[in-house]
Amino acid sequence: MNLQVDNVPAWGDANRVDASRAVAPGAYPESTHRFGHGLVGVVTRPVAPASASTPAVLLLNAGLTRHTGPFRMHVVLARALAEAGYPVLRFDQSGLGDSDAPAGGDGERRHREIDAAMRLMAEQCGAQRFVLFGLCSGADDAFHVASADPRVSGAVLLDGLAYPTVGFWLRHALPRLLKFGKVLKVLMSRRTAGPSLADFRDFPERREARRMLAALVERDARLLFVFTGGAYGYFNHRAQLPACLGSAADAPQVRLEFWREYDHTFYLPKHRRVLVSCVCQWMKEQFPHAERTP
Repeated sequence: MNLQVDNVPAWGDANRVDASRAVAPGAYPESTHRFGHGLVGVVTRPVAPASASTPAVLLLNAGLTRHTGPFRMHVVLARALAEAGYPVLRFDQSGLGDSDAPAGGDGERRHREIDAAMRLMAEQCGAQRFVLFGLCSGADDAFHVASADPRVSGAVLLDGLAYPTVGFWLRHALPRLLKFGKVLKVLMSRRTAGPSLADFRDFPERREARRMLAALVERDARLLFVFTGGAYGYFNHRAQLPACLGSAADAPQVRLEFWREYDHTFYLPKHRRVLVSCVCQWMKEQFPHAERTP
């Protein structure tokens, strides 16, 4: 597993996507589609058609945010990925944005909808394999579907699943134990605590998560975990990922970035630029055969 040495990513200049500038609207063909059961999404294509082996990228909703993403992050990322030669679909899952309300609330709904998205990209771009990108609950959906669907070759999980460990609690508690005021404040807050971020997440049971990750690594799926300060309530150190998810988290197929000073929604433009550059570079490294056809 590749670990970032500090909080500021240091990506090499070779083949780097310049995320310091936004890709101009209209630079890459975009089209709106209605598919599945009332789903709506936007396909962004490379100028030259991608080869059949090039994975298409599906950008999933982040919480209740529509398909543009937080602060239009998905729009910028889709166009940057298209510039790098990858077809992209950013779409609204049912009940969000422009898509219709869900017909039912069963647990298979997310897989059916992502399956419909993959079918659309197969029809539109000839894609046969896919990379899922998700933030927060979108990362939960991406992990569940990636582990169940062999068409998924990779996933980018922003503030995705992880579980507190003994090390987590020691790192979390020790600095606070030396400050009585903070300890008292925490104890009082627990008496009146409302819903937390964890109450809205869909993490599998830890043993099942370890099995799912091991299965993904075994089939050579590529995973990029990115944790920000928004996940600090359950993730606070790079060593925590293998500690809670097992040896598969140390496999070469898994990359981990921990940007503790970044906001959960990448509020600052400079942080969004780093993220876009990181994802595009990771795609090039993990799927180097994805070249534009002449």
